[in-house]
Amino acid sequence: MKYRNPQTRDALAAEYALGTLQGPARRRFERSLKDEPELRRLVLQWQERLAPLDAMIEPVPPPMRVWQTIRERIRPTLRRGAGSAGGFLSSLGFWRVATFASSTLALVLGLALMVVTPSSAPREMMVVVMSDDSAKPRMTVSWPMHMPHEPRLRVRVIHHEEMASDTSWELWMLPGDDQKPVSLGLISTKQTQELVVPEKLAKVINGATGLAMSVEPKGGSPTGLPTGPVLYKGPCTEL
Repeated sequence: MKYRNPQTRDALAAEYALGTLQGPARRRFERSLKDEPELRRLVLQWQERLAPLDAMIEPVPPPMRVWQTIRERIRPTLRRGAGSAGGFLSSLGFWRVATFASSTLALVLGLALMVVTPSSAPREMMVVVMSDDSAKPRMTVSWPMHMPHEPRLRVRVIHHEEMASDTSWELWMLPGDDQKPVSLGLISTKQTQELVVPEKLAKVINGATGLAMSVEPKGGSPTGLPTGPVLYKGPCTEL
């Protein structure tokens, strides 16, 4: 099957990358992938676009009541499994558990789809995927747009060059409109870290057009502006 409409092709590639394209639609799409290099390229682009989101998500352990519910549903199934003709797979309890797991997975994927799908709901999170000169994601920065206290930027270092001992990495806010970059502070090579936004920038950072990271002398830029090479940069995106 050929997908002629560019918007349809892009939407299907996004759903395929997320795993939400299922059943006959997924099988038709996979058949088209074999014959259309352009469609494969779209899928690869979406996979690369979504990959940095993995680094931004903290694992959340399920509540104890979830495990208790699963045990309660499995226990009678295990008791019946040894003597039943169909065994474990034919029991009603098994399929109830499977339905529960499938529903949970569908919910998680649905939330992931909301992240990349435009919505009329109020934007709550600002995300910056910072890339190098080859457009490869190297760092992500995110923060809640509505915070009652001082904003904290969550920084995730995906991949980077080693920091020389006599240098520092400095994060910059790019205000846009030909305004000069504004320092947000120094960051390290640690994979996950937080950076407190200076109080004077707390009310304006949500209006930034992007962020950049430069290599500076030990202790930071002596001029208040980037003096060394800019390793990574990226635009601000509201989610």
